[in-house]
Amino acid sequence: MRTAGGIKAVLAVATPFLALATANSASAGARAPVSSMLHNTAAAAHPRVDAMHAAAQEEPLISAGAEVAAGGVGGAAVAVTGGQAVEQRRASVGVLGVLGGALCHLVLGTTYCWGNFVPYVPEKLKCFGSAPGCSHASYILPATFVSQTLAMPLGPYFQEKIGCQATTALGCGIMALGVFLSSYAPNLATFMFCYSFMFGSGIGLAYTAPMVNGWRWFPSRKGMVSGAVVAGFGAGGFVFNQVGTGIINPKGLDAVGGVYPDEVYANFPVMLRKLALIYFLVAALGATVIKPPPVAAAPTGGKNHRGRGKVQAAATGTSLKQVVKDKRFWLMWFMALMIGTSGINVANCYKQYGGSVDILKSDQFQSLVGSVAALCNAAGRLFWGNLLDVVKFKSLFAALAVLQGSATAFYTVLSQSKAGYLVGTGTLLFCLGGNFAMFPALCSKVFGGAIGAKVYGILFTAFAVASISGTFLTKSLMAMDWSWEQVFKLMAFLSMCSITALPFFKM
Repeated sequence: MRTAGGIKAVLAVATPFLALATANSASAGARAPVSSMLHNTAAAAHPRVDAMHAAAQEEPLISAGAEVAAGGVGGAAVAVTGGQAVEQRRASVGVLGVLGGALCHLVLGTTYCWGNFVPYVPEKLKCFGSAPGCSHASYILPATFVSQTLAMPLGPYFQEKIGCQATTALGCGIMALGVFLSSYAPNLATFMFCYSFMFGSGIGLAYTAPMVNGWRWFPSRKGMVSGAVVAGFGAGGFVFNQVGTGIINPKGLDAVGGVYPDEVYANFPVMLRKLALIYFLVAALGATVIKPPPVAAAPTGGKNHRGRGKVQAAATGTSLKQVVKDKRFWLMWFMALMIGTSGINVANCYKQYGGSVDILKSDQFQSLVGSVAALCNAAGRLFWGNLLDVVKFKSLFAALAVLQGSATAFYTVLSQSKAGYLVGTGTLLFCLGGNFAMFPALCSKVFGGAIGAKVYGILFTAFAVASISGTFLTKSLMAMDWSWEQVFKLMAFLSMCSITALPFFKM
């Protein structure tokens, strides 16, 4: 079953890369015969046209120097064939880089595994003090989001200094190291520093780098690139929920009165160390193939990827200071806050809620739900990210908000059966994935590719606030004897509130 599930995950993540390569190859084939012949003629008459033509391209194209050198009609025909081959090879490098980014995000996306791992936390890591029955370990995920938020603005800075590939490798390395060190933590405070602060900081540093690199290769397909890369983030939970559960609870033992046998808790640090090693190896493989576009292919004609960013920034004339004064940014921030509160909260507490319903208490079933929901998260990133390239944002976001709000409002009704609980949780994670795919691309579309990643780094604070406020709100309401049904209906209301910003939002 796990092997079949892994194959499905690979196929789901691989689909957009095949589409991206096919689309790019098709467009290359369609334009090469005409553009190459016209360009050869113009270049022969005006040598400076060659440089102007290269600077004007929207997507990475080959330099025309070889075509001009060939000369004549016969030379042009040879240049067309060779040019197509070179361009397709370059496009393949770009697609491979997006795939590598998805592999790195597969590791970064293990942040969603915490909802599945938290029941296995040993007693010494469950609370800061010695009070019995406390559940401070539920703050791990919100603290991770906060750390990610604080580190995300640093990611674009490192991208400019050391490049996207090195930034991705650095962030993933810090994240894997945090997981490894957390296995030796003697108390919750130390564990939170390693698993939340180091883990989250690594995610924040690496998060946008693969997307930015992909945008440089395919600037007209930002939605697809964002969706393809962050699909790995969603699939991370699907893959590693199963891996982690197989390590820590290989016998599939169920909790009795909320307590697992001692052998399960004893496997907790072992699981973390093994996962850390796997994270490091997978991320290293992914980062290896993240390559910047060739110098001649830079659409802006910049000298390198750093110079290119400066050219774009100069062209758009947009600064972060101007962005935070822009009404559109704060409308986006409000939408992310409202829509994120529901999705992130469910990702954090779905297993806790499921444990309160008799027919949903099976540990193996809960692990299956977490894995399927994570796969839905990945599918949502692909689905909504791709649609953003062809559908207006306002219409697309409204559809997502209505779907998420409806699923949240009826979550407890759906959870009266195992199938309904699975569908409800999967739908909510499907919508959550859409949020994380649309907003990075939207930042780039609205404010320009040069600072799109930096803008998203600031915008991500909305998701961090949503994570923290959702957790505290749920705990407070449950302490006031609210039922799960009442809590989820409030979350549904917040999801629908996000739509109120759309009439005021102008692209």
